Amino acid sequence: MALFKRKNKNQELLKTFDGRQVKYVTQRTKKGDSYESVIVGKSGRIAVIGNEIRIICGEKDVFKGDIETTNYYLLLSGDGVTVDGINKLTGQPDNLTAYYTYYRK
Repeated sequence: MALFKRKNKNQELLKTFDGRQVKYVTQRTKKGDSYESVIVGKSGRIAVIGNEIRIICGEKDVFKGDIETTNYYLLLSGDGVTVDGINKLTGQPDNLTAYYTYYRK
């Protein structure tokens, strides 16, 4: 019997952006010596389905990755999330930032 049990902070973080509507999604790519952000899609949704994180723009999946191998961080402004990991759709590492649509709590 454990009196002090560790909370899984990742599950709490996943709940904060699961089902959120997305205004637009940018992809960070390396161009020469610097990095560039390119808009990949607009008006979509972030979904956590089973053990996968999915970012959907319109009817198109932009990112699909395992929760265990994907890193995800909330932006300091609180209006989005950065997802970094292997994209199952392309098989390549991806770094995407999804910006939420504004809504009042």
